[in-house]
Formats: sequence, structure tokens, C-alpha cells
Amino acid sequence: MLHFLARFLAAVSAVLFVLATVAVVIFHAAATRFGRAQIYKAALVHERFYERLPDLLADLVKHSRVAKSVSADEGGEAGDAFIRKLTPADWQTLSGAIVPPAYLRQQVESGLDQCDSFLHSTAAAPVVQVSLGDLKRRLAGPEAAEAYLAMLASKPPGTKQQLQEAGGLPVDFRPPDEYLPQIRAKLRDLTGQMAGQLPDTVDLMTLAPASAGTAQAISALKKARETVQRMETWATWSPAIPAVLLLLVTLFGVRSLRGLLLWWGIPCFCAGLLAAALAFPVVPITRSLFSDLLLPNLKANVPAETVEALVNLTTAAVQEIMTAALKTAGALAGIGLLAMIASR
Repeated sequence: MLHFLARFLAAVSAVLFVLATVAVVIFHAAATRFGRAQIYKAALVHERFYERLPDLLADLVKHSRVAKSVSADEGGEAGDAFIRKLTPADWQTLSGAIVPPAYLRQQVESGLDQCDSFLHSTAAAPVVQVSLGDLKRRLAGPEAAEAYLAMLASKPPGTKQQLQEAGGLPVDFRPPDEYLPQIRAKLRDLTGQMAGQLPDTVDLMTLAPASAGTAQAISALKKARETVQRMETWATWSPAIPAVLLLLVTLFGVRSLRGLLLWWGIPCFCAGLLAAALAFPVVPITRSLFSDLLLPNLKANVPAETVEALVNLTTAAVQEIMTAALKTAGALAGIGLLAMIASR
């Protein structure tokens, strides 16, 4: 009777070990990585975000009124028309000279690292500083003007009258060659003034004026930080649950070395397979849900390309988490299989 009871308790502990291990594998992978900058850095690189940014900017301008707020201080409707006439190729040419992918990646990754530091600190408020020194240098230097002229070189030829109607800075035609030095000088003056108005560094968290809404946002960030830290602590200690259950399996069921290999091998193998079976389809299912349900139902004025890029970034980050879970699940299944083979 006692032997049967011990075997029964060992079997129950083994089943609980499998269930707990599956939960711990996925929870540990998510909780220890969700608040870390590295998975978002990897997702941005994987989706070629820095190279695709000019196309995404063009998509945003095409589908929204963002251009009005950007150009409100530089000519109102004229500035709006200037920006809206830029093609994706134009954005690629201009942004590649003023905000090259390497500079953009450096600043974005620095910002992600600063967010990571805030989430794992006791700082009173987040600080996300971005360096604008290189951007100012490129604006005030010859890079911006030369990129603009290179953009115009690919346009069909225009006339002096068209140049006057465009306000001296054309977008969709190439002005006569004799006006190019004048256009270069005018653009250098404009970009030099813009560069002079920019600070060397800017804290993204202080761009909005101080208000009750800002205080609420900081309070919400602190609560999110507490949640992230709490989840990471739980994740760190979560493997103790399967370890205790495996100890109970050993206590109630193991009577020999062969028994040890079987009582450990079978639950580990089953837990690894089940965890892999649950983690593997997460990314395809997430991507499919967005592709089949969200994207086809977007309104005409919604930038579909930008939304799709954000969806891809999200799924890429989820994939980083699930890949970690799959590695752990594979290791468990492999160890369990080796133990079962060794028992024979």
C-alpha cells in the first residue's frame, strides 16, 4: 500500500512538474527579456528599420497631416506642399545625408539603453537624452545642400517661371543650371538657421511642457517599472518550483539509478516537447492575426506601411522571446531523451 501511494505521489508530482516547467520556461523567457533593451535592438535590426525609415516617413506624410505641424513655422501651405511632393526616393536621398542609418541606430539604441537603465533603477524620473551634434553639423555643412541638389538632378527640367512659383526651392523639377549656386546658397542659409536653433542634446522626456498630464505619465512609468522589476524577480526564482517538484518525484519514486533516469528523463522530455509546441506557433499566429484581421481593415487615411512595420517590429520582439523559450525547451527535451536512452 505504501509502495503504491509513493508511486502515485511520484506520478502526481511528475505531472505537476511538467505543467509547472512549461509555464516557467515561457514565463522566464518573457519576464527576463521584456524589459531589456537588447530584444528591441535586435528587432529593429532584423526588420531593417533604420534603412526603411525614409519610406516610412514618406508613408506617414502621405496619409496624414503631420507635414503641417512640421512646416508650420516655415511657410505654412507652401512648406506643406514642399514636404508632400517628396517621393520615397527623395526621402531616401535627403535623410541618408542628414540622418544616416548609422547615426539613427546609435541614437535609438542609446535611448533604449537609457530606458532599460530607468526600468532597473530607482531614479525619480526617466531621462532619454539624444545627441543632436552630428545632426546639426550635417544640416549646417554641405551634406544637406548637396543631397538636395542630388535629389533635383533626378527630376525633369523646369523653367525660371516654375522656380519663381516654387519660392526658389523646387521639389519636383530641376531648375536651370545657372540658378543652382543661388539655390545652394539659399538652402545653406536655411539649414544653417535650423541647425543654430537646435540644442546639442535634448531630453525626449522633457519635450512636452510640464503639466499634470506629465506628472501622471511619470507616475505611470514608475508603476510600470515596479511591475517589470517584480516580474523579473518572480522569473528569477520561478525555476525553484519545478526543482521542488522534481525533488518530490525523486523522493517518492526513485529507488535505483535506472529509476532516477526514467523518473527524471520522461517528465523533462515531456515538458520540453510541450513547451516547444506552445512556444513555436506564437509568432506565426501573432503575425497571421495582424495580417488577416488588422491590415485588411485599415481605413484609407491610415498609413498601412507604417502600421505593418510596427506589427513586424512587435512580432520580431516576440520572436526573440520565444526563441529563448524554444532553446530552453529543446535543452530540456534533449536532456530527458538522453536520460531515457541511458536508462536502457
